[in-house]
Amino acid sequence: MDRDSSSQHYKSPMWEWGRIPTLFDFFAAPQNLAQSILPGWAFNNVINVTEQNSSAPDTEREIVAAHSYGRQLGRVIDALAALIGELPKTKRGAKAFAALTEMRQEIDDIKLRATTKRLDRIASDLAMLKRTKRDEYDRVVAKLREALKRT
Repeated sequence: MDRDSSSQHYKSPMWEWGRIPTLFDFFAAPQNLAQSILPGWAFNNVINVTEQNSSAPDTEREIVAAHSYGRQLGRVIDALAALIGELPKTKRGAKAFAALTEMRQEIDDIKLRATTKRLDRIASDLAMLKRTKRDEYDRVVAKLREALKRT
């Protein structure tokens, strides 16, 4: 007996006509089983853009592929901070402006800590490379020195 649903096919373990069922037929798992695990759950920073929350999900996906939400928000925050900086000092103290400025500083601090962690990992990786593959270490260090001359 076959049953067809929208996304999966299910073949019942029950017997076919003309064949005597065995005990296994009653306890066997379906031959094809597809089941979502934790439907609706997301791990990491996953944002689902669908027809339910966007009038043009394909366009949004292309935009996010070119400019992440973080980059977009960062540019908006930078533009607002520049506009706030142009205001007279008496107007800059508004609660919303102060909160935005504080959030921007917190974000900058997070970026600095992340940069420091990445550089510490690079230093550690270089030390390991120096111990294990000196020729590769020399090549990478020469490349880094060249890049640093250009900055």
